[in-house]
Amino acid sequence: MAQAPDTTPRHPIGVVAERTGLSQDVLRVWERRYRVVEPGRSESGQRLYADADIERLRLLALATQTGRTISQVAGLPTADVARIVDEDEQARLVPGRRERESMPVDDVVGPALERTLALDGPGLDALLRRAILTLGMPSFLDSVATPLLTRIGTEWHAGRLAPSQEHLATAVIHRVITAAMQTVTPPPDAPNLVVATPAGDRHEIGAILAAAAAAAEGWRVTYLGVDLPATDIAEAAIRTRAHSVGLSIIYVADRQRVIDEIRLLRSRLPGAVSLLIGGAASTSLATELRQEGIVLLRDLAALRQALRRDPTALLV
Repeated sequence: MAQAPDTTPRHPIGVVAERTGLSQDVLRVWERRYRVVEPGRSESGQRLYADADIERLRLLALATQTGRTISQVAGLPTADVARIVDEDEQARLVPGRRERESMPVDDVVGPALERTLALDGPGLDALLRRAILTLGMPSFLDSVATPLLTRIGTEWHAGRLAPSQEHLATAVIHRVITAAMQTVTPPPDAPNLVVATPAGDRHEIGAILAAAAAAAEGWRVTYLGVDLPATDIAEAAIRTRAHSVGLSIIYVADRQRVIDEIRLLRSRLPGAVSLLIGGAASTSLATELRQEGIVLLRDLAALRQALRRDPTALLV
């Protein structure tokens, strides 16, 4: 008979991070926002965790690795989380299942590109909806949507993809992700992220990917769309009491104009509101943006890490 985990708080947060694979930032956010565990305190006020706390956090970490968000499992009893983790492990043991899940690029991106070339919108839509249901939002964004968009861009620049085909694929990806986002309900006290593209940038897909990644992390998302002046973005952030603003920058036609817009936005935002900037063209503005105290993100993984930290500690 297995021994019940010790409920005596005695492990510092560094030990918990080492044993669970969760960063200390993530541990603090999960505790504060989702009440996943309630650690004790030492005489000096430092967090102390019991063996039972560590086991619960370890199971929650495993449950979220397969595509679930922490908001979906945080309220479950530990026994139910353990059952989910066990079911996930059993599913991975099904012959061929691990190979299929570890290579979604081969299983989805190739056929998706074929449907794009054939202008088969319904077929592409059905394929991507199955993929997002099977993989979950985070894995779909990283393993399907991003590489598919990269392939489409490469084919378009090489002249092997017509504008009509590129537009069809982008529209379907946008529609599928937007529909999936509508099924995610953030907790009542979830922090808010305002997402947009700056004035002059009408490329929407990067902003949609960022919005979906944030929604999957349990954030409430206020999506404003594309080509929006800094003053309007700042006003929306203030009115919605946003913790952060995310800008996607895919194309820069007028470098100085974009820099001026970002500087204006930063000046109009409250000091506690972080400004997160990513997208293919953001790297070309890195020098100027670093001088503005803005968080630069290289990809969706970096965005997730930023969102998992304390929102008030994002500014650099």
